[in-house]
Amino acid sequence: MIKEFETVKLEIKDNGVAIVTLNRPKYMNAFNYEICRDFPAACQEVKDQEAKVLIVTGAGAGFTSGGDVSVLAAMDSPAKAKWTYDQSTKVVQSAYEMEIPVIAAVNGAVAGAGLALMMACDMIIAAENAKLAFSFINVAFTSDSGASFFLTRLVGYQKAAEILMFGKVLSAQDAERLGIVNKVVPADQLMDEALAWGNKLAAGPGFTQRLDKKLLRAAMFNDFYAQAELESMYQILTWASDDFKEGTQAFLEKRKPQFKGR
Repeated sequence: MIKEFETVKLEIKDNGVAIVTLNRPKYMNAFNYEICRDFPAACQEVKDQEAKVLIVTGAGAGFTSGGDVSVLAAMDSPAKAKWTYDQSTKVVQSAYEMEIPVIAAVNGAVAGAGLALMMACDMIIAAENAKLAFSFINVAFTSDSGASFFLTRLVGYQKAAEILMFGKVLSAQDAERLGIVNKVVPADQLMDEALAWGNKLAAGPGFTQRLDKKLLRAAMFNDFYAQAELESMYQILTWASDDFKEGTQAFLEKRKPQFKGR
């Protein structure tokens, strides 16, 4: 299925791979009020259609430049500013709260709140010409929409401080070396690679993937004992799943498993 929102395009393929494309290429897919409305709506549609994997990308030459300057310039009170930034955060939350695997396909420049959206995804594939502009401080802004939360967990406190306080612009290759992105590919191969990852995930045991995602999130906060207990509980859940039965049976029969995601 294909569904067009005003500023976002949604496609869900027959195998359950969904693609949400930020679609304001003339404005580098900057967050305006319409994107802040349409992106969460598209994510909800992905949930409603029970898609198995979500790929997030941008139309045109860039992923997203973050907040639309015209929107930021129109803020005329602290209350309006707070409301506006909350709308931007909701875009990031919509990606972060997805239970299924989410892949960011970063097709060019990304900045501001767009960095938070990118880092909210479970895996990130970047085109070799992508640039990650952590340049908040260059206009005397702090980071927003969760960017500092994600960056600190990806690279550690000291490196995050260096990146944010010097307003660094990272190449895709630098971001890969730092562990911010998973893989860098030629620009003309970006969506092929993202779809290859998405197709592989869609064919996997979706129930287990969703629990693994919860485990990875919890591991950032739990101590060993709490995490081991949570793993034990989730293993019992997967042991009782149809996918586990199919996986073990396929192993014994030396064939490829046919997972159903339950």
